[in-house]
Amino acid sequence: MLVIEGPPGIGKSRLLTEVMALASKCGVRTLFGEAFEYQQTVPFFSLFMATLRADPPVGDADALRRLGGSEDLRYWVVHDLHDAIHAAAAETPLAIVLEDIHWADNSTLLALRSLATARPDVAVLWVLTARTGAGGPTLQETLSVLQRADATVVRVTPMSPGAVADMVSDAVRANADASLLSLAAKAHGNPFLVRELVGGLDEEGRLNVSGGRAMATGHALPRRLSASMEQRLDHLSRGAGEVVRVAAVLPDRFSAGLLAAMLERQPASLMSALAEAVRADLLVEDGQQLRFRHDLLREATRQSLPQSLRRAMERQSASIMLSMGAAPAEVATQLARSAEPGDREAISALRQAAQAIGHTDASAAADLSTRALELLPADDPEHGLLVAETVGLLNRASRYQEAEGLAVAALSEAASPQEEAEIRLRLATLTKHSAQRRVEENRRALQLGEISEVTRARHLGWLAYNLAMQDQRGQRRAAANEAAAAAASTGDLEATILANLTLAVLDCGEGYVGRSVRRLEELCALARTSDATAAHDLAALYYAMLLAVVGRLDDAAAQVADGTAQARREHNAMALDMWATMDGCVHLAAGRLSAARAATESLAPPQQTGVSEQDMVRTAILAEVAVRTDDRTLLQQTVNDARDAYPTGSSVVRRGAAHVLALAAWQRDDVHDAMRWLGGITLFGSPLWPQVLDQVILGARVASGAGDAGLRARVLQATDLLERERPAIPLFTGVARYARGILERDAQALLAAADLLRASSRPLLYAGAAEDAGAELAHIDRGGEALDQLNAAFDTYLHHEALADARRVGRELRRLGVERRIVSQPRAKTGWDSLTDSELTVVNLIAQGATNGSVAQRLHISPHTVRAHLRNAFAKLGVSSRVELSQLVRRRPPR
Repeated sequence: MLVIEGPPGIGKSRLLTEVMALASKCGVRTLFGEAFEYQQTVPFFSLFMATLRADPPVGDADALRRLGGSEDLRYWVVHDLHDAIHAAAAETPLAIVLEDIHWADNSTLLALRSLATARPDVAVLWVLTARTGAGGPTLQETLSVLQRADATVVRVTPMSPGAVADMVSDAVRANADASLLSLAAKAHGNPFLVRELVGGLDEEGRLNVSGGRAMATGHALPRRLSASMEQRLDHLSRGAGEVVRVAAVLPDRFSAGLLAAMLERQPASLMSALAEAVRADLLVEDGQQLRFRHDLLREATRQSLPQSLRRAMERQSASIMLSMGAAPAEVATQLARSAEPGDREAISALRQAAQAIGHTDASAAADLSTRALELLPADDPEHGLLVAETVGLLNRASRYQEAEGLAVAALSEAASPQEEAEIRLRLATLTKHSAQRRVEENRRALQLGEISEVTRARHLGWLAYNLAMQDQRGQRRAAANEAAAAAASTGDLEATILANLTLAVLDCGEGYVGRSVRRLEELCALARTSDATAAHDLAALYYAMLLAVVGRLDDAAAQVADGTAQARREHNAMALDMWATMDGCVHLAAGRLSAARAATESLAPPQQTGVSEQDMVRTAILAEVAVRTDDRTLLQQTVNDARDAYPTGSSVVRRGAAHVLALAAWQRDDVHDAMRWLGGITLFGSPLWPQVLDQVILGARVASGAGDAGLRARVLQATDLLERERPAIPLFTGVARYARGILERDAQALLAAADLLRASSRPLLYAGAAEDAGAELAHIDRGGEALDQLNAAFDTYLHHEALADARRVGRELRRLGVERRIVSQPRAKTGWDSLTDSELTVVNLIAQGATNGSVAQRLHISPHTVRAHLRNAFAKLGVSSRVELSQLVRRRPPR
């Protein structure tokens, strides 16, 4: 990887020419791409120019055309194009040259972080040029990532006086005397300006060569340098000057046809004017198109035009390009810069461009949508819808504060009930706002008159779902039925998904989990046929959740992998957080405690106010990991989070917080405090999550220990729900028998439950049943059977690193005369099992595309520590780049 940086005119392009010439001599195939200012909203423009437009192309251009602007495009670039580049390099070494990446679109810059960090055994050289100080934060972060991946950075500095003298002498084919060198020094070592200076002296007849020495007459700079571009253009004919001025407001590369359309002339009539502009070293041919000889000339020409005229001409060029078939994304930069308020064509094109690139670059799409909103009159009927679109894009880009600020400001000026309802529909998000806040937004919108039936149906759908997060039993079913009726009436897909999702959630709480799984499976198949929305993501998430609840952990893991991949393709930060939480749930259910902790700690900690359901699930996962691994610091942290969330949280948040606090109390043998927290919550109620089964078992233990009849009755009610559905779910049957065995202190029932759970995918539930069966068998003097069960529990706990549980069983075994020690298993030296928890957390974040800096900020550690963890992980996993690491994470089989 080679990055060439420097100011304009310093010689970056000349260095690229030399690189490509040298590559050709060495038998290396060169792929060339260039980024342009006006193509910044076209995803992957320069990257596709280098690969898909090569001869022969690298990558499947037909596949790209089929994808169009879909959410799969980013995935295709990062993965399939990566494979195509490596396949081409296996035949012939490649040099991929991308010029002026300071103009590159964000999608290209993000893709480069993966594509350009190639394996050392692949013969690919990436060469990038960038203007010093140019580009936005994405470029600077990309350059930092590449540098950390050992890219070589060449910063081109001004030429030395000796080098300037050599260049001048070469240009005039003679030794330069002091008069000429004195003038050349005023170019400050910039090769382009030196060339302009010598050329200007020559065209003004001020160079004298005699006796092998070149002298300059006069002390003034040539007009090329001293005169303004306006004066220089005045020296051209009227026609050539007009051509050059108009060319300056066109895209970096332009066709003669576009130039002629701007001038309202036939292309043939431009022949003499274009020839003069070329002779004047202003324009050059570039294949079948034209461009300025250097960006400095183009920019100087643009600046010579009055600002109002330049803006109007840019706007004119955008309209002409649209009429000639250009895609909205191709002219979006011009429109954003040149359009005036009320410009309907510009507003429409910017909205289309935002939708086109929204699946690959949510942040850039949000910027275009924001600009369209600035141009749209506040009293326009579409204003509310455009605010909602923009808020949605900002949220997807994780720009939550901007989204809320825009929505709140728009609501204060909402011109109609419909506009207000549209904004409220997208304002509150699942990951950042509490259920109470979301319910409030839905109800306020539904109280408005004169809103469309589709908007009303969507609000009813979200209201039903949000009420399902609050144990208001009388309202939940009625709200779900009303939402289903509205969805059926309108046929709106989002409303349909939400209504059916809510019905599935409520069915679960009534014991019909198998029916809910089937409903969600059908719903997810329907959702995948349309563009992604929060409703579609939620349906897929709940499907994965219920698969884990019923013990189909491999299917759940596959669903999580698919959902995570789709969220990455869409660059959907909100969905990625939701899938990371679900990933932690599946790992915990499977007894992979380290992996569960790593997945969950990659998420931001709960907010101090407005704790969401996702925040609470995160806290509950970490609490169980802490209890089982005897991590007292982590347990105290989760207890603090749960105490903060309990007073103001929704009923679902309060249920999760109470579970955490009861679990911590039980861990410290405070049965009465555990009883206090479990006394007011539903043990088996919607929405379900995999640890609901552990919650039922905890309730049985606390009820038995405290002798509380009320809690005992609620445990038995939960077991009835677990066994309500036919055919029965084997895992549920095992847990129901386990809970009743605890309440009855029935050794035989506990043995039967352990036998059932042994065949399940929930090893820690099985170990718990075996432990309790062993304790009851020992109590009735069936010592041999007791030892069998306790040894099995001990081995299972130890295998899954549940050290606190293993120690507890070890103490019981010692009372029976058997000594089992927890021998610290030597950690594997290579592979996944060799990673520490911290290394695994960093690996998961890096594989999701996070940078070292963002990982350090999220985990509250130094960048140096992140680099150390990453270096260790590379060595243990046998990889040498982030690309390889990401591929390895994706291929990692479920455990």
